[in-house]
Amino acid sequence: MVSGRLEPGYRARDEPISALAAHGTRSATVMVPGFLGLALSTVALARALRGTALAPDPVPALLTLAGLTVAGAGLARCSDRSCPTRFLGDDGVTRGDDLHAAFSAATFALWIAIPLTAARRSEASPRVRSVSSALGVTTLLALVVGGSMAQQPSARWSGTAQRVMVASALAWYPLAAGVAGRVVRT
Repeated sequence: MVSGRLEPGYRARDEPISALAAHGTRSATVMVPGFLGLALSTVALARALRGTALAPDPVPALLTLAGLTVAGAGLARCSDRSCPTRFLGDDGVTRGDDLHAAFSAATFALWIAIPLTAARRSEASPRVRSVSSALGVTTLLALVVGGSMAQQPSARWSGTAQRVMVASALAWYPLAAGVAGRVVRT
């Protein structure tokens, strides 16, 4: 929210989140540390979840990897606010754009796999496993919808679709932390 206000003309509804961390933006001073904070907290959560009912192996390892890919996405900044991506057929893509796209794609895949794997392999209650599964499916569906809208120029509401995807992915974090706080295996 703060970073969006720092960037003149930024439209959260229509632009990707990573546009706020792109080279040449005022908002990068908030967003890059934000990416790194999310990365560190993701790795810390992975450590805290080891041995819990909702996070059997390989969930903590996947979560740690997600933390690393989030850091990579934050450090490999887009060349400009359009966040050009070779995969989507954009022109003028730089090595930084390619790296950002690769780290982001890996992060998104992990954010889908983590709750689905937890739902399938965990010893948590059926209700918690169902919520975990629903979050994974919601993240996947939002990624598909948002990805179809991400062609340049981005379609109206593509930023909103991405935010729904990120919100559903990150909603698994407090679910897992809450379950871990109540039920820890010995």
